[in-house]
Amino acid sequence: MSMTSLLLIDDEAEIRNLYGSFLKTRLQQDSLSNSYPDSVTICEDGPQALEVLQETSNFDVIVCDYCMPEKNGGDVWNFVRKSYPDVPFILFTSENFQELPEFDETFQGMGNVWLKKPASPEKLLQVITEILAESKKSTSGLMT
Repeated sequence: MSMTSLLLIDDEAEIRNLYGSFLKTRLQQDSLSNSYPDSVTICEDGPQALEVLQETSNFDVIVCDYCMPEKNGGDVWNFVRKSYPDVPFILFTSENFQELPEFDETFQGMGNVWLKKPASPEKLLQVITEILAESKKSTSGLMT
């Protein structure tokens, strides 16, 4: 069984602490289940996330806020779309999807998800689990 890894990017400490702690705790409790990621990496802004993504390409799903200083979620998305087009991206923001210039209908057509804040940690985990299940289904047919 291969390990799965999640990247969580948000500039708000409360969001990182609440969702990061919840996901890490849930993952430890459910470590025998292969429907959850095995590890969670947390970044506090776009530049840090881009640095991590340039060093590591092993993320199975990325959860990213939009409104962040310096580099926003659109900047992170543009990098991910070019460098790791097969990695599912969850845009987790209070912004209206239609008002974000970097995102259009092709975003969701590529298996990515826009999740409106506020959403419970349980809801985020549910979306992550569904995305990972879909991702494993689509890649399992390609494996030899």
